[in-house]
Amino acid sequence: MPGHRIIGRGRLLQGTAACLIAGFVPAQAESVPSNAATTYEVPGPVETAMLLPGDLRDGPAGRVAPRAEADGWHVTYTLDGPAGREMLTGTQFLANREREIRAVATLRAMNKSEEFGKALLASGGEKLQSVADAVKDPVHTLQKLPKGASKFFGRLGNTVKHVAEGQVGATDAAESAFGVQRKRAQLCLDLGVSPFTRDPELRTELDTAARAMAAGATLVNLTGLIVGGGVGTAISVVNANQAFQRALVESTPAELAARNRAILADMEADPDRIAGFLDNPAFNPWQKSAVTAALASVGLDPEPVLDRAAEAYTDEDAVYFVQLARLLENHHRNVEPLVAIMSVRGTPCALDRSGTAVVPVGADLVRWTPDLEARAREFVVWCSGEPEVKRLLLATDGSVSAQATAELARLGIDVAAQALGSPR
Repeated sequence: MPGHRIIGRGRLLQGTAACLIAGFVPAQAESVPSNAATTYEVPGPVETAMLLPGDLRDGPAGRVAPRAEADGWHVTYTLDGPAGREMLTGTQFLANREREIRAVATLRAMNKSEEFGKALLASGGEKLQSVADAVKDPVHTLQKLPKGASKFFGRLGNTVKHVAEGQVGATDAAESAFGVQRKRAQLCLDLGVSPFTRDPELRTELDTAARAMAAGATLVNLTGLIVGGGVGTAISVVNANQAFQRALVESTPAELAARNRAILADMEADPDRIAGFLDNPAFNPWQKSAVTAALASVGLDPEPVLDRAAEAYTDEDAVYFVQLARLLENHHRNVEPLVAIMSVRGTPCALDRSGTAVVPVGADLVRWTPDLEARAREFVVWCSGEPEVKRLLLATDGSVSAQATAELARLGIDVAAQALGSPR
């Protein structure tokens, strides 16, 4: 029987979106007219053809079931692939998983080639096996997070911080000495996968290929893989500038941390708020760099985003904030320049030069639910007390149902769906 795994955002990211969007409704929200006849969209099946392009639904990485389950914010897909049946919550997680599956197949073919075999033998083979332990995103970081009093009474110590940033001692030094780290990072950029993957097969194949490349093997053809830029990656490689890509490849996690800290400090963010974000082990080093780069591109006070991102606890939360920062950057660069980043009852949002209040939402399929209506009304009330706000816009990387679009429009809220482009 094939394996059955549940991966992705699940209930916690449902909570992440709901927490940031649903929030609570102040008493003033009663002043916004309601429609007593309103009916809500309930959780249930949705056709994947409505949400995914054909190559994500049926391709070399496996076949996605024609129906998925939508909860109002996120979608859970069923992928039948080489590892068996997997349940993945989140379009980003699905795209990333398919990319990983394709990467494993390509790397296996590379690593079995005569050229790579000779290079790996020349590199010392078994002597460098410990490099596999130097992967910068520890699989067990979440298990090491403090709980109870150690979390709420104390504060995160250097041990968790150093583990999260990949300071793994002698093995890291050995990896750097042989140039494996850079080769591995470059491979990940070329393959469009994260170097901090939790897939043990991909980790092993990446390490093997990187060791051989560091020993002189030439990279073979990677045609057929989706390279960068998709919603499943921690960064948009296609849109990232060359300096940023170079920093990701050439820097250790500690160097990236120092670089991010300096960038945020130059933006005059409070040191404690910077530390709250950069010391959070929920984010891997590339995700921290992606958020930092997006905020730096906007160039405004980043503290409203840093404050809330410091509360992230899981991989899923981290992805949410990467997308949130990318949505702000996209609006700033491609729609209308932002003039302020702010927090509205705990939700990071922004004001652009035209007077539009932009509310970024990381979601797969936004449906009309009581939570969404309550939060929408709260924003309408807030907007009525802010004379500089002339328009409300919900921007999401996902889709928005026809009913949710219509109901939001009735409240005076515009929608920008798939603001970061179609999933791929």
